[in-house]
Amino acid sequence: MALLPDDPPVMFLWRGARHRIRRADGPERIAAEWWRRDGEPRDYYRVEDEAGRRFWVYRQGLYRPGVAALWFLHGFFG
Repeated sequence: MALLPDDPPVMFLWRGARHRIRRADGPERIAAEWWRRDGEPRDYYRVEDEAGRRFWVYRQGLYRPGVAALWFLHGFFG
C-alpha cells in the first residue's frame, strides 16, 4: 500500500471500493505509555482520495523487513 516503509498509503480498499490517495499528511506516531510493555505504536495519516473524500488511516506497528504492514481505517473527515 505504501511505496516506502514510512510513507503514507498510495491506495486502500474499503467496502469493496478502491480509494487512490491524492494527498496525505503525516505520520503522527502514537505509542503506549513508556511503562507499558504491550501494544505497538501506530502511525496515523490524514489522507484525501481522488474524489476529495478525507479519511484517517493508520499503520499498526513499526516497519520490519519481510513483514507485511497492517493498515486500518480509523475514521472519516467531513
